[in-house]
Amino acid sequence: MQVISRGFVRAGILILLAGANALPAQAVTFNNASLKGSYSFLTNLWTANTSTNQFAMVGVLTFDGAGNVTGSYTSIDGGVVQTGTLGGTYTVNSNGTGTITLTTGSTAQFAVTLDSTAAGVAHGVQLLQTNDSNNEIISGTAVLQSTTAQTYSVASLKGNFSAQLNLWTADVKQVEDSGVSINTLDGKGNYKFTETDVLGGKLETETSTGTYTVNTDGSFSLLTASGGKAACVLNTVTAGQAKGAQCLVTALNGKSLGNIDITGIALKQ
Repeated sequence: MQVISRGFVRAGILILLAGANALPAQAVTFNNASLKGSYSFLTNLWTANTSTNQFAMVGVLTFDGAGNVTGSYTSIDGGVVQTGTLGGTYTVNSNGTGTITLTTGSTAQFAVTLDSTAAGVAHGVQLLQTNDSNNEIISGTAVLQSTTAQTYSVASLKGNFSAQLNLWTADVKQVEDSGVSINTLDGKGNYKFTETDVLGGKLETETSTGTYTVNTDGSFSLLTASGGKAACVLNTVTAGQAKGAQCLVTALNGKSLGNIDITGIALKQ
């Protein structure tokens, strides 16, 4: 299976785990102001039901510090790609737990926990959807982009990024697939990658090139030379440069994925 920029994958989780160890030892009291700024997010569906469409979503959520949230997303549901906007409310409890209720673009409700707090603002959030009564789970993570409004461009993505992508499926007939890669982005919209992939138990390697575009809100698109596509969101911005990203593959070889998802996270070397 041709996997898109195998770069841009699991690094965002590494950011969260590393940051969690930096929490202050003293007791911290949280509130709505502890969740403020723009955050990249990625959620995946966990299911063993082959009649349930595989689902994943990536996007940006912006919290105002006063209980209101807006955002944008790209989702894939059984191979069908959709984009849209999000809106709703949130609450943060004194112990760092809370809820997000989306009413625009989605009716999803999430239980959340905050982590990696610095200067009173959470740099990481765990997400668990709570309004799905089926025997399935939708969960994921959000990672801080910036606490203040920023405008992003291709220059915000530059350098080497290590990454991992995983395939999600409940169909035992599907070939399992995962890859790790190094991606080099030039800050001008061009990138190259070298990937090590395990496809159906077979080890493969690949080197290829591609292009990328970055929207002003930090969402961006990747396109490989072979027609692979991914929707991504940058995060952990320092001095105008992203140090991480979360990605959702939307096409392989120019074709729909069918009822599988491929998602992951990347971390700047």
